[in-house]
Amino acid sequence: MNNNAYIGIDLGTSGCRAIAINQSGDFIALSQQAVPTPPQTPPYSEQDPQQQWLIVDQVLQQLFRQLQAYQVINIAVDATSGSVMLADDNGAVLTPLLMYNDARAINEAELIKQYAPAESGAHGASSGLAKLLHLQHDFDLTANCKLLHQADWINAQLGADLAVTDYNNALKSGYDPINLCWPTWLTQLVPKQCLPKVVAPSEIIGQLSTELTNCYQLKNIPNIVAGTTDSIAAFLATGCDQLGDAVTSLGSTLVLKQLTNKPIFVAEQGIYSHRLGDNWLVGGASNSGGNVLKHFFNSQQLEELSLQIELTDSIEDYYPLISPGERFPILNTNKRPRITPRPKQDHRFLHSLLVGIAKIETQGYQQLHQHGAAELTSIRSVGGGASNQLWQTIRQQNLTVPFIKPTYSDAAYGAALLAQQQLTLF
Repeated sequence: MNNNAYIGIDLGTSGCRAIAINQSGDFIALSQQAVPTPPQTPPYSEQDPQQQWLIVDQVLQQLFRQLQAYQVINIAVDATSGSVMLADDNGAVLTPLLMYNDARAINEAELIKQYAPAESGAHGASSGLAKLLHLQHDFDLTANCKLLHQADWINAQLGADLAVTDYNNALKSGYDPINLCWPTWLTQLVPKQCLPKVVAPSEIIGQLSTELTNCYQLKNIPNIVAGTTDSIAAFLATGCDQLGDAVTSLGSTLVLKQLTNKPIFVAEQGIYSHRLGDNWLVGGASNSGGNVLKHFFNSQQLEELSLQIELTDSIEDYYPLISPGERFPILNTNKRPRITPRPKQDHRFLHSLLVGIAKIETQGYQQLHQHGAAELTSIRSVGGGASNQLWQTIRQQNLTVPFIKPTYSDAAYGAALLAQQQLTLF
C-alpha cells in the first residue's frame, strides 16, 4: 500500500485550513483554525505576519498528528493575492502584512500608470506593487529589503528559500507572466534586488526545516513546493480543465475565473490573467460579495431570511459594497456603495443585495467574453455563498450555462493537488 501524503495549506481572509490527500487524490485529513481579524478602518487593512505563522504552525501540528501512518512528500501553500510585506535578508519582519483589500496606495497606483503597460497586473491601489511603493516611503528598498507575498512568508517559515515566489502571486507585483520575467519598466520604480525569484506553481523551492521536521516528529523531510493564490487554488480544486469552464467564488469577495487560451488584461475594468501552464485563467475580483451580506446579517439570519424571499417581489437597484472602491468589473477607487433605500422588511433588503451581487457576476462574465475570453460553457460555485440555493437560482436567471457541482470547493485541496505535482494543466 502506498502511504504517501501531500499537504495543501490555504491561508485565507478569515482562517487557515490544511488538507492532506493520498496518491489517488483522496482526502485523508483536515485541520483548521480561525485567523483573528482586528478592527480595521478603510482604506487600511493589515495583519501581523508572526501571528499568521503561529496559526499555520498550530494547524500543521494538528494535521500531522492525524498522519502518523503516512509519509508526507510535499507541502504547498496558497494565500490571498496582492497581500505583501517586507523582510530583511535574514527573514526578519520589517512591516505588517498589507492585505489584499488595503487600498491606501492611491497615489502609488497613479505613478504605476505612468510606467506600466495596460496589460500589467500591477494596476490599482490594491495591487502588490502599489503596496510595495507605499512601503518604500518608510523603508529604503536598496537596504537589504525583500518583497514577500503572504504565501512566500509562510513558505519561508516552513524552510523554503526566502526570496522565491510563484508566477501567480507575483502577477500583481508587476511580474510579466507572458515573457516570464520582471519587466524593465518595473526596475525604474523599485530596485531589482528586492524582488523575489519567480518559479512555476508546484516547483520544489526547499525542504521543511530540520527544526520543524523534529517538532512535527516526522520520519522523512517533506519538500516545500511553490503554491499559488487562494482563488486559483480554489479553481484547481473544482475539477475545471476545459476551455470555457469557470468558477465563481462567493466568499468575502466575489471572484470570477475562467479558463481560456490566451492572456487578457484590461486595466480600466480590473481584468487580468494568470498563467496556468499553457493556458490562462482570466478574471477579476470585486470588492462586493459575502462581506456585504455578513455586514448586515449573521449566518442564521441569512438562512432564515432566504426562505422568506419571493423571486417575483420588486427589488431595489443596488451595487453592494461595504466602503467606497471597486476593483472589477470596473476599476474605480471612488466607486460608492449603492444600498439604499432600504426596504422595511429584512428579507426584501437581502433579496436586493443578492440580486445586486448576481448582477455584478453577470456583468463580469460579459466583460471577459467581450475582451476575448473563450465562450462561457459552465460555472462551478465555491465559497460560503455557494450553499445558498436561492442565490444560485437568482444567478441562473442571468447566466444560462450549466451550473456544475465542483469536485471539491476547498482551496486547500487545490493546494494539495499542486503538492501532488500531477495536475494536467501544468
